[in-house]
Amino acid sequence: MYDLMLLESDRVLAHRRKEVDLYYKDQYGNFEKIAEGYDKGVEDLLASILKKRKMRYMITFIDAIDMQDELKPSAFKILRFFIRNMSYGNIVKGYGFIDMNRELRINTHFITSALNQLFEKDIVRYENIKGRRVYMVNPITFYKGSMKNIFSLVKKFNDMPNYKDHLEGKKKTIVEVEKEKKTIF
Repeated sequence: MYDLMLLESDRVLAHRRKEVDLYYKDQYGNFEKIAEGYDKGVEDLLASILKKRKMRYMITFIDAIDMQDELKPSAFKILRFFIRNMSYGNIVKGYGFIDMNRELRINTHFITSALNQLFEKDIVRYENIKGRRVYMVNPITFYKGSMKNIFSLVKKFNDMPNYKDHLEGKKKTIVEVEKEKKTIF
């Protein structure tokens, strides 16, 4: 609810209306006041935070903290590696399995299983660009960048190929192959 009020207040500020109170209509048709317009000090603070172009943030969402307890130690280590090395926009590129092995001193088998767990939990997705994987950390869990870009980044992440769909497709083909083997013999 607070986020909706903040978005609405930003809309009001964008139209240069000051000290506008927010109301909603309840089931009986009565208008209930849910928020008061910002005073001048808060407006100045919000304007200074959102207008600075060079201001960047590293945000960790609460659900991400709870989710980290469920990860294998190797998956947690790789996630921390991605978070530490991701650029603004949550992109991690230039790191292959050998690079991760060298940096983290984890066996490539453990790297593969850890990445699979991160893909299954939809924390990380990847695309193959010019034969190299470009990873993207889910901006709903961890975000690095400006406040203006978070919504477009979520959309970009959702447009990337989802590993879960790919994995389910592989399982179906394996089952079909097994059925074919049984019918032949």
